[in-house]
Amino acid sequence: MTAKISRQLWILGITATVGFSLSAIATRFVYRWEVSQQQSQFQQQIENLAIALQRSLNRYKTVLTFLGDHYGVSQEPVQPSEFAAFVARSLAEYPGIQALEWAPLVGQEERAAYEAAMQDQGYSNFQITELDGNGDLQRSRERPYYIPVTYLAPLAGNEAALGFDLNSSPTRVAAIEPARDSGEIHVTGRVRLVQERRDQYGFLVVLPLYQAGSVPASQGLRRSQFDGILLGVFRVADVVEEALQGLSYAIDFELHDQGAVAAEQFLGRYDADSRTVTALTRDPNWLSIGDRSARVHLPTAAALSLGQQEWVVNFMPAETYPAVPLYSTAATLLTGLLLTSSLVLLLHHLQNELIRSQQVRT
Repeated sequence: MTAKISRQLWILGITATVGFSLSAIATRFVYRWEVSQQQSQFQQQIENLAIALQRSLNRYKTVLTFLGDHYGVSQEPVQPSEFAAFVARSLAEYPGIQALEWAPLVGQEERAAYEAAMQDQGYSNFQITELDGNGDLQRSRERPYYIPVTYLAPLAGNEAALGFDLNSSPTRVAAIEPARDSGEIHVTGRVRLVQERRDQYGFLVVLPLYQAGSVPASQGLRRSQFDGILLGVFRVADVVEEALQGLSYAIDFELHDQGAVAAEQFLGRYDADSRTVTALTRDPNWLSIGDRSARVHLPTAAALSLGQQEWVVNFMPAETYPAVPLYSTAATLLTGLLLTSSLVLLLHHLQNELIRSQQVRT
């Protein structure tokens, strides 16, 4: 009798072990499938965000290229009214543009005549300016040449930038000089715009202009025939917020400029709940990028290109990102446990019936 009971327990144990093992294996496969589905959804969302951001940057670069083409084919010097009329449509269609500017090369010996000419055009207090150590505008110090903002659209809200010497800012010069030498569009690192009123960073897209109207063949000629620049002025917040108007994912992200020194790489942080970008440093109470991304087990970085610059976007699920329950995983586990338990109980019942039947016969 003892042998029969041991044999019964052995069969039930084997059945339970096999049943629970198969349930665990099936649950693991279903879990991986469900996680993979969530990963795919998150990956598609961040790809959509990255594509929208890159398209927006490409549009703004194209606007400056078209303006450069207009300067290249113009037979006469472009007048202020002509400049304003040409850029009006772009400003209306692309709200991410803070300003479009033309800044000519002005030698030190030409400064007085240049300032007088601008004053004669109605800007009675016009002078070439620069920022002092406190970030306030002052009359620019003497230097061999200046690159002052001369045409500016829209003027309203950007008055402080009129006359600002771009050659006085190392960050701006770091984009102007390689643009001049190459004949190609270059982009500055992050800058605090002269006309900035909010706590956010801006960036400038620089297109060089030459006396001949086209890009000279050699670097030496490009330097000697350099005539000034066309400038697109953009706020990071405006560009990002405008690009994502049609997308409403609960995904936060941070923008970083890979080409800048470590202390100046951070460009802004997008908060999905408020749909705004700020230049504030990250709240220490926030989940880190690693902690958040672990929820979806995904790499969360994408690269954006603009001119010669490369930005990196680090995405992370927002606090409100929906945590989808793993229903199929739970259902598979419960089903497996119920089937295994039912089978074990059925076998136990059949074995008891068999034992009672044998006892009756004997």
